[in-house]
Amino acid sequence: ANPALLPRHWEKMFSTLGQTYREGEPFSCASLLGMGIMDKMEQVETIGATASKEYSLRKTLERMVGEWEGVEFKCIAYKDSGTFILGGTDEVQAILDDQIVKAQGMCASPFVKPFEEEAKNWSATLNTLQDMLDNWLKCQSTWLYLEPIFSSEDIVKQMPEEGEKFRQVDAEWRDIMTSTVEEPDVITIGRDKARLDRLEECNVLLDAIQKGLSAYLEKKRLFFPRFFFLSNDEMLEILSETKDPTRVQPHLKKCFEGVAKLRFEDNYDISAMESEESEVVPFTQPISVSAAKGAVEKWLLQVEAAMFDSIHHITGQGLACYESKPRDEWVLDWPGMVVLVCTAVFWTKGVADAISTGSTKRYEEKCTADLMRIVDRVRGDLTSLQRKTLGALVVMDVHARDVVQNLATKAVTSPTDFEWQGQ
Repeated sequence: ANPALLPRHWEKMFSTLGQTYREGEPFSCASLLGMGIMDKMEQVETIGATASKEYSLRKTLERMVGEWEGVEFKCIAYKDSGTFILGGTDEVQAILDDQIVKAQGMCASPFVKPFEEEAKNWSATLNTLQDMLDNWLKCQSTWLYLEPIFSSEDIVKQMPEEGEKFRQVDAEWRDIMTSTVEEPDVITIGRDKARLDRLEECNVLLDAIQKGLSAYLEKKRLFFPRFFFLSNDEMLEILSETKDPTRVQPHLKKCFEGVAKLRFEDNYDISAMESEESEVVPFTQPISVSAAKGAVEKWLLQVEAAMFDSIHHITGQGLACYESKPRDEWVLDWPGMVVLVCTAVFWTKGVADAISTGSTKRYEEKCTADLMRIVDRVRGDLTSLQRKTLGALVVMDVHARDVVQNLATKAVTSPTDFEWQGQ
């Protein structure tokens, strides 16, 4: 007989033939013929087809359950944290993707009724497992991002509320991963709805922590706008180590163009700024990092102000000393920015005077002589930094000489002439 025919099918078949089915009592094809089965063949075939489809669904369900045998979550020790993280979940996800669709189709079939409760329970287990895996991986990703941040005492002190929330999540995470290591079977875990609730609660807390963290970083950026040039991770690297102000050094280039590093004294006071070419500009007043009491943005604001003051001060000194020695010697004593600004100031003054006195031709000759002396210096023995400064100065001097030559050629006699004002 058809192996799909179970006692309930035989009972229905015998009822169709007007007979009573007694389970365990033998019967033969001859006895069925004697009952008039040929007259009811259409109804009997329908019962057999239904049994076959039910049998097929039952076997599919059994195969689906069997497919999970031996499938376990892989847990990997995470650094020196004393806890674990999930390893690859591709195998679990692949089986889930296949079986969730099959289980939904099975539950929608009219032939599932004899074991409908079992099929629905299996479908619910798969859906719970999928929700759990999604929440688990989301929680893990966020926990991995926040764990090194909130391992810093400096961050926890500045964000106590978020720090407390992270401690709650961290405790839950460690407990969940410990139980997973002890019982890694996927389906056993998939039936644990309490674990799903815990992971969802952790994700709610982690979302709140991230919002708090974003608000905290936004507050820092508004206080010191140059922080907008840094990513969140770069800012957190600085803010998580306020006891070590030198941690800001790798990110200075993004905040201040041309500044490679700050010069820290032994007591962490900042005394100067330094370019990538090792050009040093001392601050007029040292910046006390300790006075900011760990607020990086506060002492960086002071550094920004000190930069303006120091450049203004040293440029003033350069202007005062410009005529104290020959120009080609003076240019070697000052930072590149000061050299370019001061030479431009004195050139502008010299051109204005030459126009007023009608001596532009003579001033052109002076500009050419100044240029040739700088060119001679460039050909001599210079440091790399001095060579870069003089290289930039030569370009400016050539342009300056050409402007004066043009003014002399056009016989400009008034400082208000467009040929001069247009410069």
